[in-house]
Amino acid sequence: MPVNFKSRRPLLIWDIDGTLLEARGIGRQALNLTFSKLFHQNAAFDGLEFSGATDYDLIRQASATLTSTINVRVFLTAYLQYLADLLRESPLKPLSGVSHLIPRLSQLGWPMALGTGNIRGGAYLKLGAAGLSPYFPVGGFSEPGATRTDILHSARQHCGYDNDTAIVIGDTPLDIQAGQELGLAVIAVATGRFTRQDLLDANANQVIDRLGDVSEFLSLIRHLVEQKSL
Repeated sequence: MPVNFKSRRPLLIWDIDGTLLEARGIGRQALNLTFSKLFHQNAAFDGLEFSGATDYDLIRQASATLTSTINVRVFLTAYLQYLADLLRESPLKPLSGVSHLIPRLSQLGWPMALGTGNIRGGAYLKLGAAGLSPYFPVGGFSEPGATRTDILHSARQHCGYDNDTAIVIGDTPLDIQAGQELGLAVIAVATGRFTRQDLLDANANQVIDRLGDVSEFLSLIRHLVEQKSL
C-alpha cells in the first residue's frame, strides 16, 4: 500500500549494532586489543555497558585508570586496524531480514542515514563487511563529548532534515530516549539484548520483533506519520 505524505518522506535514522548487524562483541574485542597493545592492560573494556554507548564515552571510561593522558588519535588509528583485522577473519552478518529490507527501502527512494555510537571509520568497516555501507552515505557518529541525542541531531543536519520529520530505528532504551529528546518517533527492534517489554517500558512508539517485511515496516511508518499529522 502506498504511503502518502503532505511533505517529503521522513528520514530513517538507523542504529547499527543489534539493529542492522548482529552484535557479537567484535568492537569490544578490538578496543580491548588496542588497550592491551598501547597500555599493557587486558580486558579494559570488559564490564562496561556497550548497549547504546558511544565509542568515545567507552574510551573515556576505560582510560580513567591511566596515569598518563591518552592520545585518542593514535588509539583510534590502532583500533580501526584491529577492527579491520577481526572483521576480515569473521565479518558481521546482517540480522534476519535486514539484507532484504534495506535494499528495498533504498530502491523505493527512502532517505536513510546512520545514527550510531560507532566512530565513522568503525561504522563503515562493520557495514562494509556486511555489504550494507552503500545504503548509508551519511549519518551521525561518535565524536568527543557527543551524546546519542547529538548524534541523531547531526544525522538530521547532514541530510538537511532540520525542520522535517525523521524516524529513529534502534534496539536500546538509549536510542528511544535520544530520539524522543528530539521529538522524533522511534521504532524499536527487539533484536539486541533488550526484550520487547524492555522497549515498551522505555516508551518506544512502535516495537517489532525483527526487520524484513517491507509492507509491515512501511505500515508502521505510515501510522507514525499519521499520528503526527505530517
